[in-house]
Amino acid sequence: MVEYEKLYDIVKNALSEKRFRHSEGVVKRALEYAEIYDVDKETVKCVAIAHDIAKELPENDVKTFIERYSIDLDEIEKNNKNLIHAKVGAYICKNKFNFTDDMANSVMYHTTGRANMSLLEKVIYLADATDENRGYEDINYYVDLVKKNIDDAMVQVSKWVIGHLLENEMIIHPDSIECYNYYLKNR
Repeated sequence: MVEYEKLYDIVKNALSEKRFRHSEGVVKRALEYAEIYDVDKETVKCVAIAHDIAKELPENDVKTFIERYSIDLDEIEKNNKNLIHAKVGAYICKNKFNFTDDMANSVMYHTTGRANMSLLEKVIYLADATDENRGYEDINYYVDLVKKNIDDAMVQVSKWVIGHLLENEMIIHPDSIECYNYYLKNR
């Protein structure tokens, strides 16, 4: 795996200042959660800083990655750049930065979530949603919830995300619905 300091520089050069500040915020938040849930901090830092590595890639570069490396997109992902970046980013992280499968999955599902996520996946998903730079009103409520019970937080954060998508009349990926249903049923 690429060392954090080197990865930090790569990501800093690949993202706008605003997007990079978000990635730094995700690192900060993910480390808070990693401390509570005993997740390897070096791994968390690397995944958190790199989770949006493909977010601002030019459209032609995204198309090249998808075609050249046969990245499988479902019909919903094909029409939503916010979802495509997670899959392309997971590919980049696995193949260029030598991320493990769990680390790459944490990048792949940081936007939608999914059923039965690993602890690392949950930490990254929740840190991304609760980054202080996002400026959401109720962020502290969700941060406190994550710190108390990560699976209860999965229910509430996925519910919040789905509610936001509904409110803005956006398509909801089935992984997001499965995430909510899984954690609601199993908490």
